Amino acid sequence: MATHGKRRAYGQHFLKDQRLSASIAEYALQQAIQTSSQQILEIGPGRGALTEPLLSQLKISKTSPSLLLVEKDVKLASEWARRPQDSSFAIQCADFLELDETVWLKKRPLTVLSNLPYSAGTAILLKLAAHWAEIPVMVLMFQAEVAQRLRAEPETKAWGSLSIWIQNRWDVEKLYTVKPGAFAPPPEVESEVVCLTRRMTPRIEIPATPESEKLWESLLKACFAHRRKMLRAGLKGHSVFQNALEVSQVSGTKRAEALTWDEWSKLWRAVLNFRS
Repeated sequence: MATHGKRRAYGQHFLKDQRLSASIAEYALQQAIQTSSQQILEIGPGRGALTEPLLSQLKISKTSPSLLLVEKDVKLASEWARRPQDSSFAIQCADFLELDETVWLKKRPLTVLSNLPYSAGTAILLKLAAHWAEIPVMVLMFQAEVAQRLRAEPETKAWGSLSIWIQNRWDVEKLYTVKPGAFAPPPEVESEVVCLTRRMTPRIEIPATPESEKLWESLLKACFAHRRKMLRAGLKGHSVFQNALEVSQVSGTKRAEALTWDEWSKLWRAVLNFRS
C-alpha cells in the first residue's frame, strides 16, 4: 500500500522513509519475541508504512505473534479488510480510545507498535500504559516534544507529572529522531520513536484500585500545577496533600521538579496515611 498522504482529521502524517520504517518494525518484532508476546497491536496502520515490513518479517519469523490492526479511518480500514488475508493479521475499524479493551487484550501479553497521531498520542499512551500488567513493551512514535516529556530527567524543563506517571512503571528509551522530511507531507515539527519497557517493579507502589490511581494522578497534577512555586505554596487549597507534606519529611521549600523518587515515595506514603 502506498505511504503518501495525510489524514488531516486525525492529525496523522504518513511515513515515507522505507528504511526507517523497516528498522522500527524489525525492532518491534524483536521486542515482541523477546517478551513472548502473543500479539502485536498496531494502532493506526494507515497505508502500511510500518505494517508492510512487519508483515514481511512475520512471514520469515519462526516464532511469530499474531497481528491486530486498529484503524479509525473507515476508508483505510476498508482497504485492509479487502486485502486477501492468510490469517496474518486482523483488522478492527474503530477509534482506539473508544474500542472495548476486551477486543485488543484478548491475546496477552502483547507488544504495541504505533506512529501515533499528534492530536491523540498522549491520550492513547495513557490508556495503554494503564495496562502495564498485560503489555511488556511499546514502540511508539510521538511529536518530539511529547517524547521528551516521557523520557525527561528531574530538574529539567520537560520533567513533569506525565514524566513521573510514566517512569514510575516504565523505562523510556529514545530510539530515533525523525525529521519532518521522513513524512509525506512533512509536519512542522520533529518526531521521536521511543521504546517503553515495563519495569519489573514500580519505583513507587500504587495500590491497584481506581481510587488510588486517581489519587496518585491528583497528587502529581497538584504538585506541578504551579511548578515555579515551592510545594508548600503550590499545594495551598489541597488540605490532604498539604497536611501530608508537613509530615512526610519532604521539604516544603522544594519545587515539584526537584523531588527525588525517594521524596515522591515519602510524600505518597504520607498521603495514603491521611486517606486511610
